[in-house]
Amino acid sequence: MYFKDVLPNGVRVLTEEMDNAYSVTVGIWVATGSNYEDPALAGVSHVLEHMLFKGTKKRTAKQLAEAMEEVGGQMNAFTSKEHTCYYVRCLEEHFELAVDLLADMFLESTLDEVEFAREKNVVLEEISMYEDSPDDLVTELFSGTLWPKHQYGLPVIGTTASVEGLSWQELKKYYKTVYAPAHTVVSVAGKVEHQRVLAVIGSYLGSFAGGWDKPVLFLPESSAGKSYIYKDIEQVHLCLGLPGVPAEDDDFYVMNVLTNVLGGGVSSRLFQEAREKRGLTYSIYSYHGAYCLGGYLMSYASTSPAKVPEVLEVMGKEMKDIATKGITTAELNRSKEQLKGSLLLSMENTSNVMIKLGKSETNFDHVITIEEMVEKIKQVTLEDVERLAKTVLLPEKLVLAQVGPKEYTADLLSIW
Repeated sequence: MYFKDVLPNGVRVLTEEMDNAYSVTVGIWVATGSNYEDPALAGVSHVLEHMLFKGTKKRTAKQLAEAMEEVGGQMNAFTSKEHTCYYVRCLEEHFELAVDLLADMFLESTLDEVEFAREKNVVLEEISMYEDSPDDLVTELFSGTLWPKHQYGLPVIGTTASVEGLSWQELKKYYKTVYAPAHTVVSVAGKVEHQRVLAVIGSYLGSFAGGWDKPVLFLPESSAGKSYIYKDIEQVHLCLGLPGVPAEDDDFYVMNVLTNVLGGGVSSRLFQEAREKRGLTYSIYSYHGAYCLGGYLMSYASTSPAKVPEVLEVMGKEMKDIATKGITTAELNRSKEQLKGSLLLSMENTSNVMIKLGKSETNFDHVITIEEMVEKIKQVTLEDVERLAKTVLLPEKLVLAQVGPKEYTADLLSIW
């Protein structure tokens, strides 16, 4: 069970009390990410996330790091297409220290110009690291191919050119504009009572002020086709997929069941056919990526160049079979139990519960409880999966992204 209150300045505070936990996780969320950036400033949300760890008016970057580590806690952050989150996980006895550190970073960051120049180089190295990781690179290539004219297709981390071109003044202006109380959520999970959370958060963030007219994004228009980046490596990394459904779509849980049957685990169709029966790949899986306005179903595999045609044939055949023949009752039940079990087990971790609360409230202004999620999974039927598969799994909408020493050049319809 969770509790929610709104501070007078608009900051939303949510708590899930977990009496059996030893830890507490605190997250401060802002409803901004790469989706809300000017293309010329691509990556500014992520650079700003880095900068908030570089020192405040009363703590240096080293002091921020030491303050939490010396009590055994963990402090980190992440930026996505739709939100940014700063969080701390620690023992319950250090809850107020966690809030103190996060609030200090969030409200009193110095955004030092010298540190900014240094940290831009760190982010540029991070971009290079992603470009040297073909599995990361191919997923970004897939998104850009699927959504070439929408922010969903842009990398969260930005590009070398956009980060190099970002100025200190632009960073400060972005920080002062978008970090506003009406778009800020604090989510807390662990061995702590909501009234205590509310009092502590109010004392630190109650005077937080500002306003931001958050832009309204347009619906993403998807494209089909292929894209390729040459890399002098041993394997070809593949992403084959199609448009999916948004995170709050009525068919969201149906899509997750479908995707799980296709490639969600070692018992899935893709794993069994491509790895266990044919020995074509070590790694192959599928997942459903869902955002506020759109989503995608994507299958990933890595294999030697000579085996790419057969791997793609397996991927296409299994998608086609689900679209034309549906799935079995055994597959439906196994997938639903797998999804339910994975969801419930993940909720034993305070960090996962904090993320569930914060992400849902930040993106959708409400929270779907675990009980509601489980019930929606239980309600998925064979007819639901068959109906959605016929709507989504369409050969003319296929997108293929490839990274490796050789490109698969045949028509995508040939694998269907």
